[in-house]
Amino acid sequence: MKSLLAFFLLLCPTVILAEERPRDLKGIEAALKASPDDPMLHYGKCRALFADGKEQEAIDHASITMAKFIKAEKDLAWIGLGSIETKQHRIDVHFNMGPKERAERKDGIVRPYSFRVWEKGDNPDLVHVLDFELGYSNGKVATAAIGEMTSQGHGNYGIIDPKSDFAAVKTKVLEILTR
Repeated sequence: MKSLLAFFLLLCPTVILAEERPRDLKGIEAALKASPDDPMLHYGKCRALFADGKEQEAIDHASITMAKFIKAEKDLAWIGLGSIETKQHRIDVHFNMGPKERAERKDGIVRPYSFRVWEKGDNPDLVHVLDFELGYSNGKVATAAIGEMTSQGHGNYGIIDPKSDFAAVKTKVLEILTR
């Protein structure tokens, strides 16, 4: 019982500190002036930008955030940027920070961001994990597509311009979901 209490007391200040961090963009910007290398503040900025409808800025800042996590030697698989709502789905957008995305020289398939698609209802079901996939060869982007890894293998739902911004990728994902 004492060890459980000690664990809670050690955890409590961390929880309180996390709750004290500003959630609005202006507050986060002010906190970043004091702690510019804090990866969690940058994470919060990404989420605040996305919530404010600045989706491309959130994606762009997520790259900076990944660099802060790498520099701080903190391994985080992804940043949950926010959600997109449709009539039938809630789509959680994640900026991926796995080994392939973190690599200095990229090769093969890299998935910069993913769309976790949940069917709406009383018991939401995860129905798709669609990835924006960039195909690298010799460190240079060669192709791009929207794809999905399933238990049956890989599904390719269509190519897209490798230089597409987030709005174009999002439009393609929404189009795929209406098929």
